[in-house]
Amino acid sequence: MKERLIITHPGSAHFDEITAISLILAVFPDIRFNVERREPTQEELDDEHIWVVDVGDQHEPEKLNFDHHQSLSCPASFILVARHLGLSEIMEVLPWWQFKDSVDRYGPVKSSEIFKAGDDLVNRSPVEDWLTVSFAHDPQGSLSILKSFGAYIIGHARTLKSQIDFWKTCRRLVISGVPAMIGETSESAGLEEFRRLVDDPPDVVISHARRGEGWRLFRYEGTAVDFSLIADSPQIEFAHKSGFMAKTEGLVPIEDVITLVSRAVTGS
Repeated sequence: MKERLIITHPGSAHFDEITAISLILAVFPDIRFNVERREPTQEELDDEHIWVVDVGDQHEPEKLNFDHHQSLSCPASFILVARHLGLSEIMEVLPWWQFKDSVDRYGPVKSSEIFKAGDDLVNRSPVEDWLTVSFAHDPQGSLSILKSFGAYIIGHARTLKSQIDFWKTCRRLVISGVPAMIGETSESAGLEEFRRLVDDPPDVVISHARRGEGWRLFRYEGTAVDFSLIADSPQIEFAHKSGFMAKTEGLVPIEDVITLVSRAVTGS
């Protein structure tokens, strides 16, 4: 088995280098990596077989140098590593990808303002804190879990990308003034990410029910639709009392479903 060295900065560990290293470990599962947390020498920066991550003041992918501290306009190291590994297109669909890049460059408070993510407190994760502290104390002993983490986020991103591509092909329509979408699937993964990516996101989604037969009617918060208004329809098996979703009794004709949604539009 080949052995390779990864060098990253000493001191406190951060999400940035941990994620970058996790991606490297996941993409090269047959290589035994050793991690050293220290400043690299010039000889190591010039060695194209040594990964230097989040340290060294150099971004030279051809030499496996992935630091970003030399320029505020340079993305975080995990972004640079993902780009080098050919993962950017799929990883960018992850809802936290750009936010975490911003946190590493500009800090959590400013990033929370930029992304309208609320108080910085809501963006803190005890799991992330534990992982960074564990890596700082025992980098070599943490590699197994980092490898698993890297494999997970790559797999999750691929699934999301596939689902987003599916939602892009779905029928779009306007029902009584409300933008809607019909998806012939019971899988809801990727919907939130799809809505963030398009300029005219659907406020109502019609898809197959997750349990049993039937259509699932779902509306997003702030939409003038109340599905509890159609609870008495013989075609409705269930309508949530808060009005955010309903389920039809079997896969009734789609035109009937559109009519049901129209009846649920507030004021129609």
